[in-house]
Order: sequence, then C-alpha cells, then structure tokens
Amino acid sequence: MPHDLSEPQQQGTARNTLWRHLLRAAGRDTGPLVRPADRVHSRLVTACALAVVVALALAVAAAWGTWSAEHRRALNDQRQRQQVVATTLAPAEGRAGDSGSGFSNEALAEATWKGPGILRHKGLVEVPVGTPAGSPVRIWVDEDGGVTTSPRTDSDVIMASALAGVSVFAVLSAASLGLFHLRARRLERRTLETWETEWAVVEPRWSGRPGA
Repeated sequence: MPHDLSEPQQQGTARNTLWRHLLRAAGRDTGPLVRPADRVHSRLVTACALAVVVALALAVAAAWGTWSAEHRRALNDQRQRQQVVATTLAPAEGRAGDSGSGFSNEALAEATWKGPGILRHKGLVEVPVGTPAGSPVRIWVDEDGGVTTSPRTDSDVIMASALAGVSVFAVLSAASLGLFHLRARRLERRTLETWETEWAVVEPRWSGRPGA
C-alpha cells in the first residue's frame, strides 16, 4: 500500500513559511546559507503582511463609519419623509427619461396629493406607462409636501458600508503589494549583480582556468 507523504507536508506550509520569514527578519534564523539579501527579503514580506493586516483593520473601520453615518441618515429620512397617495389628474404624458429616472416603463403625470399639513399639492409624479386619470399612486413627500425619493433601506446602508470597506481594503492592499513587488524586484536585481561580481572572482579559481 503506497504511502502519500505529500499531504502532511503541505499542511501548515504557508504558516511555517511566514514564521520562517518572521525569524529571518528578526535575525533569529542564523543558518549558514542565509544571506543578507534573504533577511532583507524576509523583512519586505513581513512588512507587506503587516500592511495587509492594517489595510483590513482600516477597511473594517471605514465600513463601520459608513454604516453609522448612513444609518443615521436613513433614520433622519424616515422621520422627515412619508408616503402618501396621490391622484392623477390626467393620463401620463411624458416618458420617465424626461425626468431623469431612466426607467423605460415609467412616465410622468400631473397629480394632486395632501402633504403632512392641511394643504393640497399639485405637480408631476412618476407613474407606470398607460396610467389613466383618476388613478391612485403612492409617492414619497418631504416635510413641506414636495415629491422626494424614498428613504434609504437597510439594504442600501449595508451595500454602502460594504462598498466602503471593500474599496479601502482593495486600494491599500493593492498599493502594499505593488510596493512589495517593486522593492522585491530591485532587491533581486541587486542580488544578481552582486552574485555575478563575486562569481567573476571565484569562477577562475574554481574552474582552474589560467590566470586564476
């Protein structure tokens, strides 16, 4: 029965690799094959990992701050806005594209409604295409009775918070990874140049070529 030893070796590889980078960055990995360039590379890896953790913390803070602000705004909208029933005075006569809503199945119709006070208001409201005169339409109005948009919902608040958190994490993480790859390439280039210089000195002695 064959024994597959690959799976136990793969478990914890990422954790062990990061731990090795931490030891090497702190100068605790004193193996004979560890070069100064390896320690610099480990410090870059450690700094990049720390930057990602900080980006995650800032993303959580941004999401929480956005949720708090949007939640307060939603509560304020709910206090200042209310839904009333308007009655259309004429058939719908304009496409919603004229009002900027962008929905092709909506049109504009003149209607009247009673706001929060005793006064009745009159104006254009969005209605489905083909709505006849005298039809009841539910609309949202502000404290003055003017037509406004519906208040923010919990889904809107959650979506705005998630977008803020993801945006902050994506931007900071991308910046950290980009800086890491840039410095890592520079380090690799300097390491190769140093190796070529040292090899030009060692190779003639090692190969026994004349002139060593």
